[in-house]
Amino acid sequence: MGAPCPSSDPGGVPLWAYDRKMGYREERVAKNEATSRVINEGVEAAYESDPEDAFLFFICECGLEQCDRTVRITKAVYERVRSDPRQFVIFRDHLIPDVEQVVSDGDTFLIVAKREGTPAEVAIQEDPRT
Repeated sequence: MGAPCPSSDPGGVPLWAYDRKMGYREERVAKNEATSRVINEGVEAAYESDPEDAFLFFICECGLEQCDRTVRITKAVYERVRSDPRQFVIFRDHLIPDVEQVVSDGDTFLIVAKREGTPAEVAIQEDPRT
């Protein structure tokens, strides 16, 4: 008799919870990005009265599972990123080329847009502003 099939992934997420239309990797990347974006919306709200040129520390919105980097950008830059639900701000070395493309290149960060198809659809669906 073989080993029983696992009921969850290595992180403890039930296997039935994954979207069947997307692969495991795409689902994980999308969830990591969506979580980061929700947190950053809270950061921006906490500093709502600060001027648009004020620098804030936002967490990297990349899809890397263990990322804990921050990105220092102005509120105005963050608003420009958020003007398109497919866009995210990430630490320079965290680009995932098969799911995103560079829109703008800063000193220590990149603004990326999700590629058409599943990455863009998930970004739009998970956008907290819509």
